[in-house]
Amino acid sequence: MKRIFAAMLALAMLLSLTACGSKSYEVTTKTGRTFNTQGSPKYDMKSETYTFTDEEGKEVIINQSDVDIIRESGK
Repeated sequence: MKRIFAAMLALAMLLSLTACGSKSYEVTTKTGRTFNTQGSPKYDMKSETYTFTDEEGKEVIINQSDVDIIRESGK
């Protein structure tokens, strides 16, 4: 019983540390559309696009020319 409790406690600590380490960002386009990301958007210099995963887990790719602002989210 103690092993199960210790394992559950260790897992809970690991998950809490992982959640604290990942930042989310708010990406707003020039048309006013806003995306909340899971983690930092990645910029590809070759294609001049930003790629990120949104709140629903979908991959989003946006041209740099369409992005108005990217800022860290308070979530």
